[in-house]
Amino acid sequence: MVKLVAIGNRFMKDDAIAIQAAEMLEDRLNRQDVHVIIGETDFQNCFYLLEKDDFVFILDALSPRAEPGKVHLFRLEDVMSQPSLFSMPHDLSMVELMKLYGIQFKGYLIGIEVSEIGLGCELSPVLMDKLPQICREIENIIQKIIWEEANHARHFLKSKSI
Repeated sequence: MVKLVAIGNRFMKDDAIAIQAAEMLEDRLNRQDVHVIIGETDFQNCFYLLEKDDFVFILDALSPRAEPGKVHLFRLEDVMSQPSLFSMPHDLSMVELMKLYGIQFKGYLIGIEVSEIGLGCELSPVLMDKLPQICREIENIIQKIIWEEANHARHFLKSKSI
């Protein structure tokens, strides 16, 4: 099953970008057989909702290193093999939990650059303005990867039947 896990804190301004994007995309992704999990700060519960055979997209905020609203894509395999390169505004991340338990999910981390992290229930003006564009980019990334994975699986099965 394909699952999108959105992590973030609704009360820390831009840390909620993944949650807001996932909520905006949820109906569209569900129609594409992508199960959306709004994890908020309970990433531990999200971790236990994943099955070993799931294809996982983790959607999370990234601390600013580039332009706010920029969407980054990382293979989970690559993220897992690195020391904690990715600065996520959580004490422990989904990735760190996967490392701790030694579980390698197939999938991707989709990170969104933030502008402001601090107390507040609204996204920063810059991310609020970019939210529709961010959602389109996330949906396009997910669609492209699902299509590539499906084609790869068909090709693999075809080569095995010869």
